[in-house]
Amino acid sequence: MPHQVSQIFLKACSRVLSLTAMVSPTLPSSYDSIEDYTAHLCHFLDTPLVRQITGGIHVNDALLRNGWQALPQEWTDWWSSWPRHRLAQQDLIDGIDEGLDPASCRFSKQAQPAESRPASLTDWLARLKSLALPRSRRPGPTLALPEALTAHMKPKKVSEVSAAAAYIHNVCQRRGITRIVDMGSGQGYLSISLAYLFPYLRCLAMDGSETQVAASRSAAAALGIPETRLKQVVHWVDGSRDLAFLVEDWAEGERCMLVGLHACGSLSEHMARYFATVSCIDALAVVGCCYNHIVPRSPASPAGFPISSALRERNVSLSATALMTACQAPNNWTRPSPECVAAGDSMFSKRRLYRSILEKLLHDKGIKVNNVGDEKRPRWGIRKQDMATFIKYARRSMDCTDVAHETITDAELMAYEERYSDCEGQIAILWTLGVLCSKVVESLIAMDRYCYLQEQGAEGVDVVPIFDFKVSPRNLMVVAEKAQAAGCNH
Repeated sequence: MPHQVSQIFLKACSRVLSLTAMVSPTLPSSYDSIEDYTAHLCHFLDTPLVRQITGGIHVNDALLRNGWQALPQEWTDWWSSWPRHRLAQQDLIDGIDEGLDPASCRFSKQAQPAESRPASLTDWLARLKSLALPRSRRPGPTLALPEALTAHMKPKKVSEVSAAAAYIHNVCQRRGITRIVDMGSGQGYLSISLAYLFPYLRCLAMDGSETQVAASRSAAAALGIPETRLKQVVHWVDGSRDLAFLVEDWAEGERCMLVGLHACGSLSEHMARYFATVSCIDALAVVGCCYNHIVPRSPASPAGFPISSALRERNVSLSATALMTACQAPNNWTRPSPECVAAGDSMFSKRRLYRSILEKLLHDKGIKVNNVGDEKRPRWGIRKQDMATFIKYARRSMDCTDVAHETITDAELMAYEERYSDCEGQIAILWTLGVLCSKVVESLIAMDRYCYLQEQGAEGVDVVPIFDFKVSPRNLMVVAEKAQAAGCNH
């Protein structure tokens, strides 16, 4: 069965132009220069407004630091004229949708405010949209996975593995690569699929989780894949030279392709460096995710983000909040139903309002809370039942942060809730504004990795929208190949 699938796939690939023939990312339509595009990305993300909404004033501190009042007044006046803040939020989200004109609105006239959107806001949304790398899937081969592989995959994972496996196999065929190194392999969906479908490939899969690797080994055994074709090891991918030696020893002088399907945080950066420095690694294909786990560059972490000289020379930095926004996909959020909009109920916006009110009250009373570990902001462990009332929310939060109940009375809690209850829409819009920057922040991260690989002399460097964005919003695959193939040197 695997051999038959391989032959069918090879015939399909012969009719499809190789994706790696593209030698640069598909830039937004208004750009034709990597340098200009990267410069404009850096400038936009460093503007005062963007700095504010992506961490300068954290949404939890909105009441404490007058986040709403710091926004352009014509914008806040217009948003305040909407009958429901959820409609205003959706208008913003629609304004950055690739398939929509930023000046358009999908709501009925009855749902819109009397005044049209301020021109400055429409221009800002258009600018935001024009700076994001295109996410529409680039045409390319996919692979119909057999049921033996898909039985335990969710539809999203099936879609991702079918596209990634097809791309990887195409590169291996073209470059004469027979070994795959899958870093951050998780439960092994990608490496198992490659080993099962293409018996000529030998795969090394590694992940830091013993549980994940154990599940992967069990799945491989059930499919009859021997360890000679798929070796699975527990190992943290931390950028260490020890891991490079492990790969070189396993490769036995043969060329490898380094792959990662949703490489969390700084894992993609470690992989880019392994690609550049380990001689037997001939090609790279990695999809990043969980950008909030990226380690920023600092005296304690000199190898942190950004990794390219191009961005380091510009002194680029991204706040923890900005990195978190890059994990979002507002255009994929479920549109609120008319009933929900009319009711005005949103657990998410209420939770953010409650957090902001309590932060304000704690500050006003000079009460400091205990953080968890090295985190700058405490975890408050809120459960669904804690959202029934503000008092329940506050008491639960105080328990989680070791704040004695007697330091704040019920009367004080009720007074603050009454004073700021009308700010729910403001807090929700502030949160949405920050999230709107997600694609632009992710684009900057992708361009940093692209520039680094170019600086290392790689060829065929590209940022490929490999998946359907509506299914897998983290769909940017950074790819590269060595300019000259070389075997391993021990």
